[in-house]
Amino acid sequence: MFCSLHLPILLFSASIAFAHPMGNFSVSHYTRLEATASGLRLRYALDLAEIPTFELLRQWGVKADGPRAELEGKAAGQMGEWAKGLEIRVGGRAVEPVVKRTTVKVSEGAGQMVVMRVEGEMEVVAGAGAVTFEDRNYAERAGWKEIVIVGGKGASLTRASQGAVEQSAGLTKYPEDPTMAPPQDLRAELAWTVAKVAAVVEPVKVAPVVQPVNREPVMSPGAKSARGEVAKGDYLSELLGKGEISGGLMVVGLMVAFGFGAMHAMAPGHGKTIVAAYLVGARGTFRHAILLGGMVTLTHTISVFGLGMVTLYLSQYVMAAQLVKTLGVVSSASIALVGVWLLLQRTGVLDHGHSHEVDEVGGGSLVALAVSGGMVPCPSALILLLSAISVERTGFGLLLLVAFSLGLASVLMAIGVAVLYAKNLMPQGGGWRENWLFRAAPVISAGVIVVVGLVMTGISLQ
Repeated sequence: MFCSLHLPILLFSASIAFAHPMGNFSVSHYTRLEATASGLRLRYALDLAEIPTFELLRQWGVKADGPRAELEGKAAGQMGEWAKGLEIRVGGRAVEPVVKRTTVKVSEGAGQMVVMRVEGEMEVVAGAGAVTFEDRNYAERAGWKEIVIVGGKGASLTRASQGAVEQSAGLTKYPEDPTMAPPQDLRAELAWTVAKVAAVVEPVKVAPVVQPVNREPVMSPGAKSARGEVAKGDYLSELLGKGEISGGLMVVGLMVAFGFGAMHAMAPGHGKTIVAAYLVGARGTFRHAILLGGMVTLTHTISVFGLGMVTLYLSQYVMAAQLVKTLGVVSSASIALVGVWLLLQRTGVLDHGHSHEVDEVGGGSLVALAVSGGMVPCPSALILLLSAISVERTGFGLLLLVAFSLGLASVLMAIGVAVLYAKNLMPQGGGWRENWLFRAAPVISAGVIVVVGLVMTGISLQ
């Protein structure tokens, strides 16, 4: 939810390199199915963003900058495992592709972390006929999921569920159109016949039939990273890669992390509406606004640190992306429950001695709302922490994390203070305070929290 040294104020807007276009937790898929006279050829590639790359390298027990032969050996073994996750049926009979060749490429990602693309060439020996294909590797992960089908030498396609036109050049160049929805194809069907004459047969132009599979929301391929997102080549990424970091540079780094957190909080979401609705409805004070922000900072720092430990030591058993999704559901549902509790309280259902006109702020509901708002870790904060740990600067990484969380919470506190300040500017007397809308504000605000919590829960469950 909820390079050389440059001036921090310039760094916020000057970063020209961005994080993985599908998000830090994403795994993108590309499959090229080619029907031939002797069977089926597959070109299969997975493009792993920063977090899944980090998890996989730790699982392999190798470093990205380690011996090339060791990295290639691990990638080849992994491609063999991924091949088992491809369900291919020829004429209804299950067959397993044979991996012929594997290549791996490691590139710089955000925050001194790396991203990795692994590609395999596979073959399936089969006569002409009908084939069904399903990719079950990382099926629940967000990402670009593309399948192309072509007719090769000596074969003529008679049916194909996808077309032959590539959109991402095999996951090497994502389209820059921000309005283009990433494909989500993990299943395909095709059929072909063997040509009587040994010649290159032009493939039949078959209208693609796209089968929607696992359509979870992902970042548009052409969309640049949001403000406040740690990205490749930005100041913090460069700072963590320096051999020596002076005290002055550390202070600047903490200031930049604070600014990233603040800008991240100004992006859509992050509970700003909930904070305003709660403080207005509860008739809160400036102390409550500060307490709310402080609790969000503490909870967010703990959640990111906990997720970092899971990623470091339990990635073989718990996927970080799935844990973030679960926390999102729990957080959103908790907000909705807090809203329901407030609604029942302010309508007098839970306490017949009070009505919706009460001015008290419940400490329990305030803490519950703050914890719910801060329990979902931001990917950028996690990238900062893992980057610092990978370069053996764990202490500095924790300080950056706290600064990032403080920046995020400062926006929520500022919104709360602004709302309360605006309320105090209103005249204290006058009949307007007896208006039904003003008197009903606590109940209305509780209803807003319920609605926002339910909407967020629905989005988290997708």
